[in-house]
Amino acid sequence: MKKLLLSIMTAAVVGNGALLAAQTAKPAADNPFSEIEQVQQEMDAIFQRLHQKLLNDPALSEFGDTFTKTPATDLMDKGDHYLIKADIPGVDEKSIKVTEKDGQLTIEAETVKEKKEKKENYVHQERFVNKFVKILTLPKDADASKLKTSYKNGVLEVKIPKHK
Repeated sequence: MKKLLLSIMTAAVVGNGALLAAQTAKPAADNPFSEIEQVQQEMDAIFQRLHQKLLNDPALSEFGDTFTKTPATDLMDKGDHYLIKADIPGVDEKSIKVTEKDGQLTIEAETVKEKKEKKENYVHQERFVNKFVKILTLPKDADASKLKTSYKNGVLEVKIPKHK
């Protein structure tokens, strides 16, 4: 099983290496970090494709939804505050943890699914734990000490006022 996972991961990374080498990142003159952001986006795309390959591999189908998924997250400027929306359906609100440290907002959540199968004289039970951590760099004028969160219909909203 370990060899299979290693083979899939190696093939995904090597196969995408030629694609990355062929693409040229063009940094904007006014943003010295744009090249780093471009590389980060490319790496995210590589791992997203690898993740999809792992999820679609028949040999790994027994693991189901146990692989960590990255939720879609939006950061919006609403004038006097920032609004972050993260799609995390199926999560118990009590398992969501939002923290801020050194200008970075960390969103953590965990889901636990149980599968029970009853037959004659035994019970078969499995637990699948799915955890994710999303870290966002906040704008400098965000006052994270006054952030407020709400969770409804699978969407976490984090409202962060701006410094005055």
